Amino acid sequence: MYEFDRRFLVVYGNFYPFFTGNLYNGIIILVFGGILMGNNNNLFDNKNYIHTYLSYMLSNKFTVAYNDYLFFSTKTFPSDSNRSSFIESPNKRAFSTLEYLHKGKKRMADFNQFMENTGTTALLIIKNDTILYENYFNGHKRETPQKLFSITKSFISALVGIAIDSGYIRSVDDLVSFYIPELKLKNIRIKHLLQMDAGIKFKEGHFPWKDEAKVYLYPNARELALTIVEDTKDTFFHYNDYHLLILGLILERTTGKSVTDFFYEKIWSPLGMEFPGFMILDSEKYSFEKIESGLVMTAIDLAKFGSLYLKNGEWEGKRIISQDWIEESVSPKNVLSNSEHFRYYHKHPWGKMWFSQNKAYYKYLWWGHLNSKTNNDYFALGALGQVLYISPENNTLAIRLGRKWGVMDWWPTILYKLINSTT
Repeated sequence: MYEFDRRFLVVYGNFYPFFTGNLYNGIIILVFGGILMGNNNNLFDNKNYIHTYLSYMLSNKFTVAYNDYLFFSTKTFPSDSNRSSFIESPNKRAFSTLEYLHKGKKRMADFNQFMENTGTTALLIIKNDTILYENYFNGHKRETPQKLFSITKSFISALVGIAIDSGYIRSVDDLVSFYIPELKLKNIRIKHLLQMDAGIKFKEGHFPWKDEAKVYLYPNARELALTIVEDTKDTFFHYNDYHLLILGLILERTTGKSVTDFFYEKIWSPLGMEFPGFMILDSEKYSFEKIESGLVMTAIDLAKFGSLYLKNGEWEGKRIISQDWIEESVSPKNVLSNSEHFRYYHKHPWGKMWFSQNKAYYKYLWWGHLNSKTNNDYFALGALGQVLYISPENNTLAIRLGRKWGVMDWWPTILYKLINSTT
């Protein structure tokens, strides 16, 4: 018998009621065996993490669920009695068919059936603050909130800009160590965090010893953030959520407020949201916001954030975000877009699709695309195909939310085509 067997059997006995007779027994055994064989004692000793991990994975069959905010502790953002609203177009668009790609080949589908089959829950197109198209699928309605996943990151980009405008943070060129001296990241600046090229050590995967799983389910994200280390001094794009944990600590320490309170004060309340929303927390005990993926809100209220960017940070005559910050955040200037910068993803299917043409870039937690030498669109993108797409040239935004990605094509490309079909 290996020396870890006794400890493994103790843990197996403690969690036996969770998975007796379950189809995932083999996976559970592999998980715990891997934890122990990996000699990850800090992780193994954290019973709260193991309990959270098992509970989440078993309840969601080892996948990420679109409505998993019901699993976590949350903070609530109220709706606004003085809510703002968009204009309803008297001539709304109706789409009958949709052209899309499947394994590189063009296909045509009935529009509504395509949305139902792909797990789409909300689809909006808004031009000049006028709703040209708004529809909901798979049982969702205008008032149905949905988890935005990594669209949340683009809200955090806005908060960093507001913190700089307000004097809480001096500059994106500041070293992270200036704000978090106990975090041994000597060469990393705030700009690197915003561009996801900080050279932070991060391992993808859903097993509990992987960093991706820990960011998602570890019950004390502040503690986890302080374990982050540099992996390389070479700067290349590596999309990972440790960047956001550090930004969350910086915002919390510089503003003297929780990220939730700062967000409500500076963005949620000024935009006059029509429906309540939520922010997922790491746990009720520690209450650190999951700012990498935890914002939950309706599609129509998400559109207000997109409209704020189309208006260069001004809302109903009030300056919310400086125009300079918005232009810097989403502009392709002073950011690498060559395929070498994205070499980490050369073998990933979506990496081949998105980065191979040297037109894609990532800037301050926004994705961007060069449509030509003179104009670019940008978008916020989340797991399962959550997209907020912004086209400044057309003064138009489009939103797709869904239960799953649901198609071999690239949702931002689909939204780009829909926007340009309405002009």
